Amino acid sequence: MKNLKLAKVLSVGALSALLLTACGGQEQSSSEPKEDPKPAEQKEVSNKEEETTESAATNGSSKPEKDKNGKVTFTEAGQKDDVDGGTLELLKIKTINETIEVAPIKVTIKDIKLFKMSNLDDETKEFMSIYNDNQPVGDEFIYVQVAYDAENLEEKNIGWSTLMNAVTDKGQQVNVDSNDFIYTDSDGDSEFLGKVKKEFADGFIVKDPDIAKLKLIWGNTFDTDTYDTITNEQQVEYQF
Repeated sequence: MKNLKLAKVLSVGALSALLLTACGGQEQSSSEPKEDPKPAEQKEVSNKEEETTESAATNGSSKPEKDKNGKVTFTEAGQKDDVDGGTLELLKIKTINETIEVAPIKVTIKDIKLFKMSNLDDETKEFMSIYNDNQPVGDEFIYVQVAYDAENLEEKNIGWSTLMNAVTDKGQQVNVDSNDFIYTDSDGDSEFLGKVKKEFADGFIVKDPDIAKLKLIWGNTFDTDTYDTITNEQQVEYQF
C-alpha cells in the first residue's frame, strides 16, 4: 500500500511538472522592458464588492513557442498544442505585475491564465479527479493558473498560508489549498527562514470557461514560534 501511494504521488507530481512547463512555468517571455510591480487594491476578507482591473487578454491563433530544450510557453490566448495527457489550449491571459502585502510577506502576482485541457487519456482523468474534489473528470477540464512570487521582508522566520481560496463571478468557490495540482519546490515548506524569496504557480480546476472575474483570497502570516497571526487574510479581484 505504501508503494502504491508513493507511485500515485510521483505520477501526480510528474503531471504537475508537465502542465507547469507547458504553461511557461515562472518565466516571463517578453521583449518589452520589465516594469516594477505596483501595489494592488486589496482589503481584508469581507463580503463587500471589490474594484476590478481591466482585462489584458488577447485573442491569438499562433502556435506556442518552444525553446531549444523543447519547453513550451503559452503567451497568447488561442494558442494550442498537444502535450502528454491531452491537448492544452490557452483561453485567456491576464498580465498582473502587482503586489499585495500580507506583512511581512510581499506577494507579487505575475499573471493569471485560463486553460482548457482536452482529449484526456484515462490516466490523466484518474489523477485529475483527485484535484476536482474527488469528482470524475470527463474528456476535458478548465483550469486557472496563478503565477506569483512571495518574499519575506524581515529576518524573522515567518509562516504563510499562500493562496487559500478563489471565487469566480459564476458563483464557484474553489479551495485552492487542497485542489492545487501544480507542485513547485516552494509548496514543500510554508516557512520563510528570514529574508528569502520563493516562486509559486498554483493550478486549480474551474467549472466555467467564460469566467470574467476572479477573486483571490490569500492566507494569513504567522509567527512560527508562537503561531500567533501577524496579518489576516487578504483578498484581491481581477477581471479577465
